[in-house]
Amino acid sequence: MTTLFVGDIHLKSARVLPAVDRAVAMTGADGVVFLGDVCDDWGATAREAVAAVRMFADWVHARRAAGLDVTVLAGNHDLPYLARPRSPEFHWFRREADGFKPRAHEGIHDALTGLDARMAWRRGRVLATHAGVTADWAAWAGLSGEPEADLDRMPHRILFDMAGPARGGRSVPSPVWADRTELEADPWAGWIQVVGHTPVPTVTNAGSLWFCDTWTDGGGSMLLLSDDGSLAPVWP
Repeated sequence: MTTLFVGDIHLKSARVLPAVDRAVAMTGADGVVFLGDVCDDWGATAREAVAAVRMFADWVHARRAAGLDVTVLAGNHDLPYLARPRSPEFHWFRREADGFKPRAHEGIHDALTGLDARMAWRRGRVLATHAGVTADWAAWAGLSGEPEADLDRMPHRILFDMAGPARGGRSVPSPVWADRTELEADPWAGWIQVVGHTPVPTVTNAGSLWFCDTWTDGGGSMLLLSDDGSLAPVWP
């Protein structure tokens, strides 16, 4: 099975999704993994944010119905919208989350419902999360040889509340907050990691780490995991 990894969209559905379709057609990929941060863009209105996430959700449902294996990972900008409307968790995120648009919350929450957003994806020793797992955080969390299952059980508020110094926090950075500098300084040994979160101009490899947040400031390249386990950038 071949899998295409796509970096942070940040509401750029109209620009990104046609490029993903081209990359799937070009590579024959069987699956697509979105690496989180579908939501939030500082310049967007609440109405524009809801429309962009609905476009994304419609695309995911349509491609899944056509047989494409689509996985949506949650990033730090997505977690607030996964909270139930008007719940204590929602009010906590409203206080804590920069860039969060409360007026867009219900519409985005409804669009995300049914996408089965996850915290991690794994095939063999290739692990994809939004921002990456540092060795210190893996030890803190007691992650096992099946970290995707462990991470899916982790409360969202804990993940969101653990940012490291590079992102303005004081704790060990969680897999939705780890900066590229923090991940490179302390990678979790034994894993090949695919991440977004830190903008790069093009898909960038650093040892066992692959950085794919190319839509923020870059040209929108993506990463392909082939049947033989090799990884290579793709320019649609």
